[in-house]
Amino acid sequence: VLIPGCVRNGVSEDVANQIYDEMISFASYAFNKSHAAAYSVVAMQTGWLKRYYPEPFMAAIMNSVFGNSAKIAAYIQYCRGRGIPILPPSVNASQGKFTVERQPDGRLGILFGLGAVKNVGAGAVEAIVAQRQQAPFTDIFDFCRRIDTEAVNKRVVESLIKAGAFDFTGARRSQMMAVYDTELDAAISRRKSNVAGQLSLFDLASDMGMAPKPPRLPPLPEHPPRALLAMEKEVTSIYITGHPLDEHRALLEKMTFSTADLSELEDRPDHGMSLDGQLVEMGGILTEVKGKATKKGAYMGFITLEDLSGQIEGLVFPKVFERYQGVIAADDLVVLEGRLSIREEEAPKLLVETITPLESWTPGGLERPAPQGHRSAAPHKAPAAKTDAQWAQEAPAKLFLRLPRSQMADASARLALYPGSVPVYLHIPQEKLTLLSPRTAWCDGSPACLERLGELLGQENVKLTEK
Repeated sequence: VLIPGCVRNGVSEDVANQIYDEMISFASYAFNKSHAAAYSVVAMQTGWLKRYYPEPFMAAIMNSVFGNSAKIAAYIQYCRGRGIPILPPSVNASQGKFTVERQPDGRLGILFGLGAVKNVGAGAVEAIVAQRQQAPFTDIFDFCRRIDTEAVNKRVVESLIKAGAFDFTGARRSQMMAVYDTELDAAISRRKSNVAGQLSLFDLASDMGMAPKPPRLPPLPEHPPRALLAMEKEVTSIYITGHPLDEHRALLEKMTFSTADLSELEDRPDHGMSLDGQLVEMGGILTEVKGKATKKGAYMGFITLEDLSGQIEGLVFPKVFERYQGVIAADDLVVLEGRLSIREEEAPKLLVETITPLESWTPGGLERPAPQGHRSAAPHKAPAAKTDAQWAQEAPAKLFLRLPRSQMADASARLALYPGSVPVYLHIPQEKLTLLSPRTAWCDGSPACLERLGELLGQENVKLTEK
């Protein structure tokens, strides 16, 4: 078929034969049937394992990316979304990597590996496993007395406590953090004394039948839940026993965009390029906030937002960063409003325009991006594309501030603490001028906001009007 077709289109028979020979040669290795069959079998096997043995399958997947905290965090969220329990590490049960553990209720869960905890190396894992094979550890005191302090130092024990590896004892992490240091010092001192052949007062008391009183944990309250999760994140780079956003899950579902939507961009016919410039709202926790000087000497911000399914980098340009740099920090729960920046061969980014505390955010009426397979006809014609004056005209309330131009920067800094949808008008008496602030500088009109502004400008210069 090929050769006659080439001849009919003006290609000589010799050239047509040469093309045919090259195609046959290429097909001999490029379309290897044996490989195709093998890949099909592997695909069927992995699909079957994932369907009928999801816990061992996901544990093996996480072990395959061991050391990559970002991928492990994504797989943990995947497991939680499908009801697969993620169990915190345990000095009595965990191995070096992720394993499967049966819980008291009979369900299988994925047990966090000790080797995935920072500062816990292979030597420490071997020492812990070897010692617990003789007898399980009963509490933090028993662990400090028995463990090989040459393989397991104070930093290792601290990391294990923060990761929840002793939670099975029932003791609070705050209590264990208060005693592990002195207990390890005492254990090291006893070993040195035994090597030197010395007897301590405790040894003499034991010989006389006077057993020393067992050590007790101090009566300290437990750290707040957010602090416990922060500990886990510090030593494992991920949240294990929960997520700071769990209680805000319903609110996050009302956002117009999430990092889960980012993973679907590649499946769109245009690879998501039609969403470039789309105005979206994304909520989550700030995991990183840093500033960087531009060539002009101004500072712009680079932030990382994490929600329940992943992360996205946000760029905060100088004018916006100037308003927010003093009021945002890592671990803040926020809502970012901005435009998507989607470029070929680059991870999607968010060009941030406003930052709002999550607890004070209310749905603002933005539309979700066009569904898969449909190009967004006019992404910049969403309701938010109205002019600031149009938005202000429709607002149910307005805030008027009377101030000199020299106080505008201080007033803007205080307004940034209470972002919202109330238009802010700045009246400058000396210049007989009234300005409408940009929509990104509007406030929520709350009593706290008005009080802070009154402290700066005087209550008589702050007036909230309603229609």
